[in-house]
Amino acid sequence: MVIEYTEKENTRKLYEEAFDDPKRFVDYYYEDKCRDNRMFVSIEDGEVISMLHLNPYKVSLNGTVVQSYYVVAVATKKERRHEGQMSKIFEKCFETLKKEHVPFIFLLPVNEEIYSWMGFEKICDFNTDRILDYKKIRESFDVFCIRDDDYLRRMEKENELRALDEGEVLPDNPVIMAKITDLSEFNKVTDNSFAHEKEALGWLRSKKVYICEEV
Repeated sequence: MVIEYTEKENTRKLYEEAFDDPKRFVDYYYEDKCRDNRMFVSIEDGEVISMLHLNPYKVSLNGTVVQSYYVVAVATKKERRHEGQMSKIFEKCFETLKKEHVPFIFLLPVNEEIYSWMGFEKICDFNTDRILDYKKIRESFDVFCIRDDDYLRRMEKENELRALDEGEVLPDNPVIMAKITDLSEFNKVTDNSFAHEKEALGWLRSKKVYICEEV
């Protein structure tokens, strides 16, 4: 059964099985980031078999602020891989976000091929160095995450963890991929008339995009 899941702590076992992030980072993630994120899971007999997390961000998209999500913690139990579990979860996720008129979502892949067949495409490199001057970001980029009070608090904590070498483990040469989840809404907020998702992603890729968020 694939559902949007609210028993978030029950996914931690799979998270720790799938990822090598330090315990202090995982503690922070489940104690703080999971307060307002969303999770889609495949569950059998009360056990989480496969999952993805949607971490919410307000994004300035060419001057318009929209709701978007950073897809993270994509994982399936080792012995249950290659069963189509993840495909079902993403299908449910896409269906839900289209109903909510979310224009696009983004992720940082370990391997781009894992997600390209679902319509995700690279839109920019991941920025490993955060620009602290928010005014500079607003003036220099077309697409970026809005920095509200929660964002700033979490950024400070993540910087602290990184300084202690307790931050999230990132892949070499990380990139950001995006997928259009509601083309009509994307066209509306960007004042375009793209007929296909690939056209919209090409337009997005042509913009100055700044994404430095880890989770």
